[in-house]
Amino acid sequence: MGFLHDVADAAADTLDEIEDWSLSGERDGQYSADVVVDDVIVDMLQAAGFDVLSEESGIGDVEWPIDDDRLLVVVDPLDGSTNASKGLPWFATSMCVVDRDGLRAALVAEQSGTETRYAATRGHGANCDGVPLRVQELRDISSAVIGTNGVPPSPHGWWQFRSMGAAALDISLVAKGGLDGYVDFHDHGVWDYLAAVLICREAGAVVGDVDGRDLMVIDPDDRRSPVVASSQALYDSLVETARQFRHI
Repeated sequence: MGFLHDVADAAADTLDEIEDWSLSGERDGQYSADVVVDDVIVDMLQAAGFDVLSEESGIGDVEWPIDDDRLLVVVDPLDGSTNASKGLPWFATSMCVVDRDGLRAALVAEQSGTETRYAATRGHGANCDGVPLRVQELRDISSAVIGTNGVPPSPHGWWQFRSMGAAALDISLVAKGGLDGYVDFHDHGVWDYLAAVLICREAGAVVGDVDGRDLMVIDPDDRRSPVVASSQALYDSLVETARQFRHI
């Protein structure tokens, strides 16, 4: 886990030096800053012997599934890059280590100035800046505050919702109790959510996909719609709402 923090530190140092927030022109929605940070992170991870799947540079010559001692890091160098480009203080570096048994370790490092870090290790719980995280089960769905990707249909049955534009951070807030749940009304790449999924799972949240699919995918073009909730009842409500949304 210490090495992941070192990588996040290097990404933060790189971000501090970036002045060019123009689009790269290489891929839709990709900023030049995304590429710069990606180069730093991928070089560090590969030099340390990890296989890498990155939003910005894809995946190299990786054999899947993993059936030996190899470790794969699924990374979003700059989750919430549009926020960063506009000076909105809500963006992060997200990394999830995967081994033959699944999700092994995760770090979501807020990079806009607070330096808040969410982390988890399989079987050993989750923490925020070293403080253990455990979700509190929400029984009254009408009082829920939900994070979303996209605008939910109305009425949705919750108290309020937030759409903040950095999935890794948004989902991690469920583990911390800042949000009661999260639902993706569109879809995301695996790098956007995987680290936060392990963090929430280790904090006791209910985690899945709107369509019940495996959230761990290796194809960079394979998308998923993650759902995370502090209780099974809320999870079921979020899934139902997301499925209804598709028929509007």
